[in-house]
Amino acid sequence: MGQSDGAGYGQSSSAGVTYPRVYRYKVVARFFLYLFAAILGGVGTWMAAVPILHPSPAGSWLLLTGAVLALLGIYIATSAASARLTLRADAIELRGLWRSRELRLGQLAGRRRQATRGGSILLLIPKTGRRMRLDSGFPRDSALNAWIDALPDLDLQERLASEAALLADPSFGSNPKERQARLAQARQITQLVSGATIAAMLWAYLYPYPYTWAIVLLALLPWCAVIMVMLSHGLICFDAKRNDARPNMLVALMLPAILLGLRALLDDHLMEVVPALVYGLIAGVPLLLAACLAGKRDPSRPWALPMLLLPLVALPYGGGLVVHADVMLDHQPAQVFQARVMRKYISTGRHPTPHLVLAPWGPKVMGDDMTVNRAYYAHVDVAAKVCVNLHRGAVGLRWYEVQDCAAGTTGASAQAP
Repeated sequence: MGQSDGAGYGQSSSAGVTYPRVYRYKVVARFFLYLFAAILGGVGTWMAAVPILHPSPAGSWLLLTGAVLALLGIYIATSAASARLTLRADAIELRGLWRSRELRLGQLAGRRRQATRGGSILLLIPKTGRRMRLDSGFPRDSALNAWIDALPDLDLQERLASEAALLADPSFGSNPKERQARLAQARQITQLVSGATIAAMLWAYLYPYPYTWAIVLLALLPWCAVIMVMLSHGLICFDAKRNDARPNMLVALMLPAILLGLRALLDDHLMEVVPALVYGLIAGVPLLLAACLAGKRDPSRPWALPMLLLPLVALPYGGGLVVHADVMLDHQPAQVFQARVMRKYISTGRHPTPHLVLAPWGPKVMGDDMTVNRAYYAHVDVAAKVCVNLHRGAVGLRWYEVQDCAAGTTGASAQAP
């Protein structure tokens, strides 16, 4: 960090502080940005050089991709080198590679914090125009902290205003003390339910045994959340705005629905996926409508909650419900096919999954790549014959499973090659 005296700027109102004060990115932040830029530039240069040294039909694409990566590396490095934050007694300026922006104290309405995956980011909010983002790459000292802390905390103001509105609402109690007690109780209940939901999610995802009870619990939890919001008469909600004092039950609605759909995707193998999506969307509509009608929605954005719940709740919940019902309630005899295990592998990524690659069987004229549990993956060998049981499905969605062939099994319609 450097400090200097500029024309027209002298001592600040704080003793011992001079302006302007100039801040650059921290040394550690610049090091990692330069390292990342060097990696991009090196990879891009190598990709661009390959088609020049070894011409090929795909050479133009490699050349273009390499040039883009190299330019991106140069841009990141020069941006890190040129970034400056200048603090004056009555203004703050953020300078980048291509442009700079200054906000004077009189133009600022206040400050906010924006949550990100890497932590929170400070935002300076002007009375009109775009906000200014001060990322964590810039160092902070007592002068900068004092300058920023002197700005109104808009998040705190909104939280206090929201809580004051709740405490003034006679529908939540006959006096402010009673309303405060109800709000504290609602927050406590919401925390307990959210914690119980997380515990149920871990059980249903990591070790869903007994399986039927795990699926039933996932199916019931979203409706329990809807009932709780409905009984609170607006004190608990699904669509809390930023800094809303009302406790939010969205976790208990959304997570079980998503996991119910995920369990169907991981555990069940359907012959036709599109009908399952259509049936699932229809089956998820009642939960969507109940959630939207249960609490008081934001009147300024009445469309926001349905748009959020349609892909994240209604579709996975309805789809998972339909698929699990189709499989678990199906007691009809299956059609048996034999197939040979051509290959097996475990997928890479955050959640490695065992796979068996089967030769063509029955309706699967192109063969099949299906997920299995780890125990069966370790049990079956490559080139072994397995039996695929094709079921009609309780709601008409054909599904299948793989298992060892019983002695004397020849297959209903097809033999393994």
